[in-house]
Amino acid sequence: MRERLGDTFDPIAVPDLPTPDPDLDRSVAELRRLREAIAGLAHSEVELGDIADRLAEAADLLEPRVPEPARRLEAMWTGAGSRRANPVGGPENPIAPPVRFFGCDDGSVTAEVTLGLAYQGPPGCVHGGISALIIDHMMGFANHWGGRYGMTAHYEIDYRSPTPLLRPLTFRSWVDEVDGRKTWTKATIHAGDRLCVEARGLFLEASVAVPGHPDRRSTVGDGA
Repeated sequence: MRERLGDTFDPIAVPDLPTPDPDLDRSVAELRRLREAIAGLAHSEVELGDIADRLAEAADLLEPRVPEPARRLEAMWTGAGSRRANPVGGPENPIAPPVRFFGCDDGSVTAEVTLGLAYQGPPGCVHGGISALIIDHMMGFANHWGGRYGMTAHYEIDYRSPTPLLRPLTFRSWVDEVDGRKTWTKATIHAGDRLCVEARGLFLEASVAVPGHPDRRSTVGDGA
């Protein structure tokens, strides 16, 4: 990007990937609406009997039409690969918040996201595992932005202060050190000026067989 835009440029959003089926993306978007609406309804006055019946009808309609898991796993590695289906920013994954990442001219990647009740751990706070999930994925993207690739080999995370729900959070990640096949990458989460989480990961260059194509191997790691 420096060759194209110079040493200084505004953060660049990861481009949206073309969908193989607009109705799939629309279905996932509606599932996310349900996810947010239903979170935290215990001990409320909302009557859910009719809702549960309708959701069961939708599940009964879909389940018989769904291909076997092996076919779905293979299909996830066609076209845009796994990025559309990942659990952090994938538009095909209903558990993804989703998170959209930006590449910056200092070599880091950033994202801003507000996490809802479905991601709660301690009261009013983001579950630590959700923070780790997003950070790990973001580190992988930072590696690619820095011209590196690899898969997570080791991971250290420090929770410096509670990460709040329902408030804008700023994620940042960058390649810190490179040595041959090894890449050390750092990341942080801030709520405003307050540091909530910081982490350091070790990534090793590696490859795995592509589902359905054992003769092909992929070097795509988290965040690609």
